[in-house]
Amino acid sequence: MKLWQKIFLYTLILVMLAVSMTSILLLKNSFSIAMDQKKQSVYSEHEFLITSFKSMALTERLKANVIVLDEGTLREFMADTFGASKNGVLFLDGDKDVFYVNKEMTIPQGLVEAVEKEQGSYMQVQQYQLYTISAESLEGKNYYIITENDIRDVVKIHENMLYEIQIISMSCAIVIAFILLVVVKMLLHPLRRVNEGTREIAQGNYRKRIQVSGHDELSELAQNMNSMAEAVESNVRALEDVAEDRKHFIDNLSHEMKTPLTSILGFSDLLQIKKDITEESRIEYAGIIKEEASRMRTLSGKLMELITVGEAKLEWQEEDMKSLFQEIGVSLKVVAGSHEIHLSCEAEEGFLCVDRELFKSLLYNLVDNAIKASSEGGNIWVTGKFEKNWFCIEVKDEGVGIPKEEIDKITQAFYMVDKVRSRANGGAGLGLALCAEIVSVHQGKMRFESEPGEGTCVFIRMKGGGECA
Repeated sequence: MKLWQKIFLYTLILVMLAVSMTSILLLKNSFSIAMDQKKQSVYSEHEFLITSFKSMALTERLKANVIVLDEGTLREFMADTFGASKNGVLFLDGDKDVFYVNKEMTIPQGLVEAVEKEQGSYMQVQQYQLYTISAESLEGKNYYIITENDIRDVVKIHENMLYEIQIISMSCAIVIAFILLVVVKMLLHPLRRVNEGTREIAQGNYRKRIQVSGHDELSELAQNMNSMAEAVESNVRALEDVAEDRKHFIDNLSHEMKTPLTSILGFSDLLQIKKDITEESRIEYAGIIKEEASRMRTLSGKLMELITVGEAKLEWQEEDMKSLFQEIGVSLKVVAGSHEIHLSCEAEEGFLCVDRELFKSLLYNLVDNAIKASSEGGNIWVTGKFEKNWFCIEVKDEGVGIPKEEIDKITQAFYMVDKVRSRANGGAGLGLALCAEIVSVHQGKMRFESEPGEGTCVFIRMKGGGECA
């Protein structure tokens, strides 16, 4: 059973129960009031009958000039008085035997005993008759006077009203059912829209958005479903990007590994096949093999470092930046000097929580890139200074620069702006990708500013690791 059917059915049942209960209570109250009025009227008639009979008996006694009417005369007088009455009248003597009755009557059991307990008048309903009994004294004797009144009119009115209420209730049920059906359909229309939208999203259409209107719970549900769809779409897109990047990474790795392997295998075959190879050619071939093997070692080393930088257990410690920059500068100046490039490496005094080896790798790779981009006689500046809670590093060169459209891509693995120049210098496009990972684990940010032909400047802001404190 669908939700709208449940709501419709349960609400209709509750409404009909409420209407029926209200109608029954009102009818019962109305019947009770009518019966009370009828009883009051019958009791008044009963009292009036007794009072009138006593008065008439007194008058008859005076006419007969006797002190007490005898039983025979009293019966005759009762017959004259009540014989033509449409209501039943019964007199019982003190022994509860019938003294007079004007028509056949069926007296309810326990009626006399009830009036004895009440010590007054008592009324009882049996089927369509209302019986009233009272104990009276007549002509020096005690009698029980019972009157029988037909209350069929009150009962019939009650039954007619009950029938009419049933007809009205059925009519109201039909009208209410129709109105309720329309209202439920209108109220649950947004839920149907949410359900259809959810079905589309579940089938893979993550761009589907559910129309939102109003500020009720269904609108909140639609907004939450839209938020969920956006999150799923974002995650799917991210997974697709990761898969694409991974494929691109593997393709580039295969390509980068293929080139030196081809050279190594080719020249190894030449050394093995050629019998009359000259010493000069042997040295040339061996040099090429060594150069390509060195390139593969560098590639595999950087690749391994890139893969493990975020997974290895890091050794955080407070390092004096001025001393660390001086130590790094000594090594880098030798490398820069071999390319006839001047290097300046200095930093302010102060401590920063870093992984020493990763930090050194960061500066080595940045300076290595700067050297590869610079010409002989160029300058490279490496500076570090503290600004509030940040340690700022700047690596600046006077090299070939980077086109603006390439800046956002240079930290991707295997991406090279000038592939020919990079491979000639032994590069594989992993250095800046490694630098980006190192900056990330140090809770830092890195950005590039560059103009073609004017050099490049790398800006890094670091907070350092979180385990030193």
